Amino acid sequence: MALKRETDALNHSCYLGKEVAERWAKKQYVMPEEQAFLNDFGQEIKGAKILDIGIGGGRSTRFLLPLASEYVGVDYSPDMIEIAGACFPGARLEVRDARDLSAYADGEFDFVLFSFNGIDCLAHEGRMQTLKEMYRVLKPGGLFALSSHNRQQPKANPYALKYLYRSKHPGRMWKFILLYLEGIRSWKRTAASAIDCEEYALRHDSGNTFSAPHYYITKSSLIAQVQPLGLELLAIYDTQGRKVTEEAEDSVSSWFHYAFRKAV
Repeated sequence: MALKRETDALNHSCYLGKEVAERWAKKQYVMPEEQAFLNDFGQEIKGAKILDIGIGGGRSTRFLLPLASEYVGVDYSPDMIEIAGACFPGARLEVRDARDLSAYADGEFDFVLFSFNGIDCLAHEGRMQTLKEMYRVLKPGGLFALSSHNRQQPKANPYALKYLYRSKHPGRMWKFILLYLEGIRSWKRTAASAIDCEEYALRHDSGNTFSAPHYYITKSSLIAQVQPLGLELLAIYDTQGRKVTEEAEDSVSSWFHYAFRKAV
C-alpha cells in the first residue's frame, strides 16, 4: 500500500500544474503505431462514441475528435483539461481519474482509448482497476486500445550520455546540463520506488526525467491481464507502426500499442 501511494504521488508531481500542461499542449503529432491503428480501424471508429483517457494537452483529441459522432476526453489534471479546452472549444473535456469512470454508464462507448502509456503512470492496483473500468464502459463488440512500456527493453541508465542533449548555443547547452543532472538527482531520490516482480516492473526512464517509475510489462503478461475481462486481441503495433506477434522478441521498441475487442 505504501508503494502504491508513493508511485501515485510521484507521478502526480510529474503531470500536474500549468507549466506541465503547457508543455504537453505542444505535442500535436500522431505516432506511427497510432497511425497504423487508425489505418486498420479508422473506418470502424468513424461515427463512433469515443472515450479518450489521459488526453494531456489534447494531442489525441486532435485526431480523434473529427472522427467521433460523440467525443469525451478526460484527464486527471485540471490544467491539462483547461489548456486542451482552449485548443478545442466546444469539445466535451472532463476532469476524471481513469480508476473511477462512474460518471459513465455500462457499455456507453464504442471505442475506449488510453494512449501514450498513460496507464503506466499508475501503480499496479490502479492499473487493474482502470482496465476494469475501461472494459465496463465499453459496449459489447467495441474497440479497446492502449499503449504500454516494453519490459524487454534494457533498463535506462540516468548516467548515460545519450540523455545529455547537445547545443552549440551556450545558454541552451547549460540548460541541457542542468536537466541531465536533475535526472540523475531525481533517480537517486526515488530509486527505492522501482521494483521487479514476475508480472511487471516499475522502472525509471527519461520520459519524465527519471522523476517517477513507469510500469513496464511484456506483451504476454499484458494480454494475460486483460483476458479475464473477455477481450480478444486484434493487433499489436511496435513504435515503427509494424504489426508484431505476442511471441516475437523485441528489445528495441520502447512500448507497444494494443488493440482488443470486447466480446459480444
